[in-house]
Amino acid sequence: MFKIGEQHSTSIYSVVISPVTFGFIIFGYPTFFASLIVSTVFLFGASTFYDAFSLVYFILLMVFNIKGLMGVRYVLYSYCLAQAFNLLIHINILNENGYWELAIIKTIMSLLYISLVYAFLNNLINLSKRELFFKNASRIDPLTGISNRRSIDAHIDALGKSYGEKFCVMMLDIDNFKYLNDNFGHPFGDKVIKKIAQQVRDNVRGSDFVGRYGGEEFIVFIHANLQSATKVAEKIRLGIQDHKIKFDCNEVHVTVSVGLAEHKENHSVLETITLADNALYAAKTGGKNKTISLMEPLV
Repeated sequence: MFKIGEQHSTSIYSVVISPVTFGFIIFGYPTFFASLIVSTVFLFGASTFYDAFSLVYFILLMVFNIKGLMGVRYVLYSYCLAQAFNLLIHINILNENGYWELAIIKTIMSLLYISLVYAFLNNLINLSKRELFFKNASRIDPLTGISNRRSIDAHIDALGKSYGEKFCVMMLDIDNFKYLNDNFGHPFGDKVIKKIAQQVRDNVRGSDFVGRYGGEEFIVFIHANLQSATKVAEKIRLGIQDHKIKFDCNEVHVTVSVGLAEHKENHSVLETITLADNALYAAKTGGKNKTISLMEPLV
């Protein structure tokens, strides 16, 4: 049975449901249910006055979310409907205790509080999104969506500071790219670069690093030994070789040359990259459309 004396904790209920509400909006269902359990354990106690509100409020909130209707307007809709339902089923208790005025004041204050919290969090989210956008723009190649040269240099520095890291460097270059640009135009050249980048990214693991080294050349840091890295390189090369790229009415056969080198503890990362670059040069001058790996520098 509801008693006024037992409701001192519910006067701050809007403070409790706000994190639940916006945790749900931002982080999804796990945070939502965890917050709901915590608020239930610490807030309700023996009283059931706010149980009806919570049940209706969170059900409405989930329905709006499933329908893709999330925002302060739908949060307020959910709150108003839930509170109206809650007050209606407790009319007798409210009349007996003269609680109507206080209940209405609390409802208005809660709505204002939720609106302010939403506006504050929304500004923070927008700022975070803008910061993330500019951060990504500074390290991602806009054409391919993979890491740019700045990000590559940062990754090289990080690898140089991690001792005992086992990896191979793969350098990949599109064969006859100037011919493709001259004969089919730069838009087609851009499409080729994007397709090759996608092919490379789709055939390496998430822990491997893929970057556009410059122009039509790519670099991949594969966390594997030379034998395994060679299998990955060949899978990429053959996949590109067997796939014709369509552009307007043309179907163009594109190939790549690949150079590989395994990082040794007595080498710097830059020396390993140079070794892979030498292997790539050997593949280009040795007929193209092939994979060559080097263990030691060319004499």
